[in-house]
Amino acid sequence: MLRKLELFLMPSKLDKMRETLIKKGVQGMSVVQAQGYGTRSKSRNGVPQFEERVKAEIVVADDILDDVIRSIKDLAGAGQVGAGMVFISPVEDAIRLSTRESGKSAIV
Repeated sequence: MLRKLELFLMPSKLDKMRETLIKKGVQGMSVVQAQGYGTRSKSRNGVPQFEERVKAEIVVADDILDDVIRSIKDLAGAGQVGAGMVFISPVEDAIRLSTRESGKSAIV
């Protein structure tokens, strides 16, 4: 099975994260600038303030999922307030449009 990981990270962590995930077998990543707040965000007058983040999306096969998650935790500042979040969802299928490959072969 394939899994989609949505990472919300501090921008300063992105380059090192990309380098490490490539070494772990991640073949592609999409990144957009984001702003957000969470339960531990700084507040002004009781109103949470938006903080700069990046949202990165990757799709990985189950056989590397645990190793990828471990690396993300290590690099993103796990244990540090405001380090970010990771959401993991199942991916039913993936199709590489140029070759029409599907499944795991579409992402490697």
